[in-house]
Amino acid sequence: MDQQTAHEVRQTLIHADERYQAYTMDLEYMLRWEILRDGEFVQEGCSLSQESAREAVAHVLSHFRRQMLRRRTTAGKAKLRALLAIGTPSPEGRERRGERDI
Repeated sequence: MDQQTAHEVRQTLIHADERYQAYTMDLEYMLRWEILRDGEFVQEGCSLSQESAREAVAHVLSHFRRQMLRRRTTAGKAKLRALLAIGTPSPEGRERRGERDI
């Protein structure tokens, strides 16, 4: 019988910033890439070259950043609306008191 040797998969860091890290693993027939956010796995994919893996990771990270900005904007708008609603009288209430816009 042929004796098979274990193929060691080497990880290569292709992206790192304060929140995200991305690695590729060369599987000989393709590169598997994975993205970690704060050390936790969030996304994986496959590419045929190192360059296409970098492009794919950049695209996914761009999507994650847009999502984060949208959440912050939406949360900020909701907080602002809540604050404005606390101290702003409704137009109906002003009309009942006889106040008008000038």
